[in-house]
Amino acid sequence: MFEKDILLIDDSLTFCESIQEILEEKEWSVDFITDPVAGLKVVHEKEYKVILLDLKMPNISGLDFLKKLLEDKLINKTYVIVLTGEITIENAVDSLRLGAKDFIQKHAVVEYTDMFFERINKGFQWQHSRLENEKLSELRKQAVEESRLIVKSVGHDMSGSYYASLMLRLQMLIKQIEKADIKVKQALDNEEEIDLNKIKDYLEKSLEKGKSIEKLLGFFKELGQKLKYLGLAIDSENAHKKDVDINELIKDALHLFNDSAAGRNLSLFVSENLSDKPLIISASQEDMLRVFVNLFENAAKAMDFQGNLTVTTEKVDHKVIINVSDTGCGIPADYLDKIWRPDYTKWEGQQGTGLGLMICKKVVENHGGEISVRSQEKVGTTFMIKLDLI
Repeated sequence: MFEKDILLIDDSLTFCESIQEILEEKEWSVDFITDPVAGLKVVHEKEYKVILLDLKMPNISGLDFLKKLLEDKLINKTYVIVLTGEITIENAVDSLRLGAKDFIQKHAVVEYTDMFFERINKGFQWQHSRLENEKLSELRKQAVEESRLIVKSVGHDMSGSYYASLMLRLQMLIKQIEKADIKVKQALDNEEEIDLNKIKDYLEKSLEKGKSIEKLLGFFKELGQKLKYLGLAIDSENAHKKDVDINELIKDALHLFNDSAAGRNLSLFVSENLSDKPLIISASQEDMLRVFVNLFENAAKAMDFQGNLTVTTEKVDHKVIINVSDTGCGIPADYLDKIWRPDYTKWEGQQGTGLGLMICKKVVENHGGEISVRSQEKVGTTFMIKLDLI
C-alpha cells in the first residue's frame, strides 16, 4: 500500500541526501524530491507513511503544498511533518491548520536526532491506527449492509411468498377436510350410502396439501437454523477452537453428508483425495463441519443429485488448501460476485435461504482463512478454502 516509509520534499539536494542517509541507517526506506511541483504529483499517485516537507521552496511553498492536499482531500490520510529553518508562530499555526501533523526546526534534526526519530515513529503509529480504523469502518459498513440485506431477504420470505403459500395451503387443507366432513354428514342425515370414492379423493387431496405444508414448514425450520448459525459465525470471539486434523474433519463432514438424503442418492459419486499426512489447524470443529456439509449439499443440488463430487486437500507452504468440486450446472460469470450475498439464491425450482454461502464465508474468515470460487457453466464449480496450519 505504501510506496516507502518516508518521502522528503526539500529544494536543497545536500539536505535531502543527508537526511536520507541518517534515516536509512534506521533501516527506513526513503525517497526525496527537490522539486515541490513533482513532489505534489508523486503524493497524488503514491502513498508514504510520513512526508517531511520544507516550507520555503520555489514555485510552491510548503503552505501551498498543504493547501493543495487539503483541497484534494488527501490530507486526512497523509502524515506531514513540516521542516523549516525559520520557525514562527504564524508558520506553525498555518501549517497545523492546513493539516500538517507536526512541526520541527531543521537545526533540531541535528541537535536532537533521537527526538526527530521519535516524531517520525509517531507518524508510523498514526498511519497504523488510521488503517485499522478504516478497516473497522469498512467492516461496520459491510455489517450494516449485510444486516439490511438479511432483514430484507428474511422478511420477504417470512411475510411474502412463502408465508402466503403456507396460509393458502392451510386454507385449502381445511376446505378439503370440511368437504369430506360435509359429505359424510349429509349421507348419514339422509341415510344414504357413503360414497367412499369421493371421501377417499378428498382425503388424498388433503394429504397432498398436508405434504406441501410440511415442506414449507421445513423451509421455515431451515431458515431459523441458518439464522442461528449465522449469529454463531459472526460471533467469532466465542467460538471454541481446538487443534484438529482437517483431513479427519472433512471425513466426518462427508460421513454426515452421506447419511443425508442427498448423500444417499445412488447417482451421486463422492471421491476424496486427502493428504496422507495430518494437516493440523486451529478451528471450531462444529463451525467448520457446517461449512463443508453446506458445500457438499450445494454441490449435490448443482448436479441435480447426479454427478461427481470431489474433495481434495494439500499442503502449500504453511497453509492447507481444500478444494470442493462438482460436475454440476456451474455458476454464470456475472453471478460469481453475488453468491456470498445474504439475499442471493439461484436454485431454480428449489427452496433456498440465501444464507448458506454467507455463513461459509464468515466462518472461514473468522478462522483467518480465505474462500474463493471458480466456475464454468455446464462444466462445474470448485470452491477453494485456504487455512493456516499450526
